[in-house]
Parts: sequence; structure tokens; C-alpha cells
Amino acid sequence: MTPRRRWALISIAAVGTALAAWVVSQDKDFAPAALPAERARAAAAAAPTSGASGTQAEPLSTQLPVRAPIGRQRGDPFAARSWAPPQQPQQQQQQAEAPRAPPNPYRFAGTVHHQGRRQVYLLLGDRMIEAKEGEMLERGFRVKSVSDSAVTIVYEQIPDQPVTIAFTEPGAAAAGGASAPPAASSPLKQ
Repeated sequence: MTPRRRWALISIAAVGTALAAWVVSQDKDFAPAALPAERARAAAAAAPTSGASGTQAEPLSTQLPVRAPIGRQRGDPFAARSWAPPQQPQQQQQQAEAPRAPPNPYRFAGTVHHQGRRQVYLLLGDRMIEAKEGEMLERGFRVKSVSDSAVTIVYEQIPDQPVTIAFTEPGAAAAGGASAPPAASSPLKQ
């Protein structure tokens, strides 16, 4: 761009700005808003006097219009927000957090009579474990009692919730709980 063109554009911009400023100053609607008190005084001074009483009309009120109340507040607008569920009352929370024993991992495997004594076996996965009364088992369980038809175990941390494992072999109840697995699976018989 040549210097001559540059000066021509600057001159046109300056003339346009001056023209806009002059038009705005001549516009009567653009006058800044008067303060409410000044507006009330101006209205009182311009108001005609009452002919009958000889007194001036009352000035306009400077109070804001009365609005209907917003309503009851529904919560603290400045309270902390969280995605976590709301806290339960203390009593419900204690009931909900009552300790529970883990699920029973043991199953009944069978019974064996060996040297005049009955032995009861439980399965833990693929391992066979002998259940003796009072003996500690794996995973925190203890054998509470061994009866003719079931083994009762308890979780050591919660002893008031016993778990009963019933004997499921056919004929266990008829033989008084003394039944033996088939001969091929009884390695303890001599």
C-alpha cells in the first residue's frame, strides 16, 4: 500500500469518527439516565400546581415497586455438592454394617469308619479335609460340632452365625450317619 492511499484511508476513518460523535451528541434519546432522586425532584418541579387548594402536587415516590416474595429457600446454595449417596442415619448405618460371615467354601465329602472311629471329610475346592470337633479349618472357619447327620462350622470372627453342612450321601440317615464312600475311594481302610 502506498503512503498516499494509507493517508487517504486514515482521513476517511477520522472524518467518519467525527461524524458519528456529532450525531450521537445530537441524539436526545441517548442522554444518560438520571438518578431516581434527581428524576423525582425534576418531576416535582415540573408538575402543575392544583388550582383549588393552591398547594403543589405530591412528588413521585422514590421507592422501588413492591415485589412478591421469592418463596421458601430449598437448601443452602453455597453448600458443598457431591455425587456420593447421602449419609444414612446412624441407626440404619449400624444395621446395614452388621458383620456377616463369608460364604461357606466347604462341601460334604463323606464319612469313613477307621479303627472303630467315624471320620467326616469336607471338600475345599479339590482338597479333602478331615472335620474334627474344635479344629481350625482354612479361611478362618472352625468345626463347632460333628453330629450323626451334619457338620456345624462357624466363622471365627462371627461365632454367633453357625453354618450347617448336612450329610448328603444316600442312606446316611438310615445307617445312623455312619456311611462309607465306595471302596475304591476309601484309601484309609486297612
